[in-house]
This record gives sequence, structure tokens and C-alpha cells, in this order.
Amino acid sequence: MADRATGLRRPEEFRDVYHRVYREAPYHEDAAAADGFAGQLAAHAALPGFSVTSVPATPTTLGAPGGGALGGFAYGVRREEGWWHPRAAAPAPGWLRGSLFYVYELAVVAELRGRGHGRELLDLLLADRPEPYAVLAASNKAPARELYRRWGWEKVGELTGPPDGVDLLALRLTPEP
Repeated sequence: MADRATGLRRPEEFRDVYHRVYREAPYHEDAAAADGFAGQLAAHAALPGFSVTSVPATPTTLGAPGGGALGGFAYGVRREEGWWHPRAAAPAPGWLRGSLFYVYELAVVAELRGRGHGRELLDLLLADRPEPYAVLAASNKAPARELYRRWGWEKVGELTGPPDGVDLLALRLTPEP
């Protein structure tokens, strides 16, 4: 069962999960990228509107190399009106110019995938958010992108590379007026 928090416990576990997930294809990120993520996560955790969800590892994943008490997580930050991804290829659509919740990461270790943890992490992260929309970036080469589309996320833009082939997706969080 996933848990939601507004702060970080054991930040090194988030770095380890990130490294386990993003060293896989299609990302092929190295330990230095995981270290960069850890710094970014610490900076984001200090921002107002930060929220994180996590799911524990199972005994099987605890024994895996690089395993820990964390099996997956999702996190994001409230972004005020006027913010748009700095690498976006074009301005935000007009209807998406208010405040939004930006989902920076969703990561679940391979041993826990296919059990609904990713959906649970995102649903809990986005539950009760006051922002009308959530936005995230997804690689066109990642299997998660198709999951997002099935869950109702819609393409609203693209990022400039590298890496190439990354879309910005949005999800309405509040009912239309």
C-alpha cells in the first residue's frame, strides 16, 4: 500500500530506486545521473507544494542488489501560474496557463511492476490536489508513456532534447466548470 508525505525520509533510498529504474532501457542513465536526481529531489522537497508517495519493497526486492525499504515512488511540486517546463518546445496551451501540479518522477523497481503500484502511486499523489491540472514528461520510448495515455493523460507539448522524443502530458484534476 502506498503512503503520501510532504517531506523525505531516507533520501538515499529514493536515489537508489531512481538508479535501478533509470539505468534500464530506454534511459541508460549512470550513477552520476542518479546523484543529480538526488540533488534535484532535495531542492524540490524544500519547495512549497511538494508531495511524495512511496510504496515499500517486498522481501524479494529487499534482497536484490541495490534494494532497500523503498520499492517505488512518485513526487511532484505545485507550480504557480505562468510556470511552464523550461525545455518545452512551445508555450503552454492557453487553457493550461493557471497553476498546475508538475509530476517530476514516477519510478517503480522492476520486481514490483505489473501489480498496479505505479497507478496507485500517481492516484494517491494527485488525490485532493487543488490545482486544476497535473503535467508530466514521458519518453516516447518508455512503456510508461502508454500507461499514462490509458489513464487519461493527453499530450500538450514536447520537450527539446536531448533526450529527444519526450512529450508533455496533462491530466485534468478538477471537474470542468
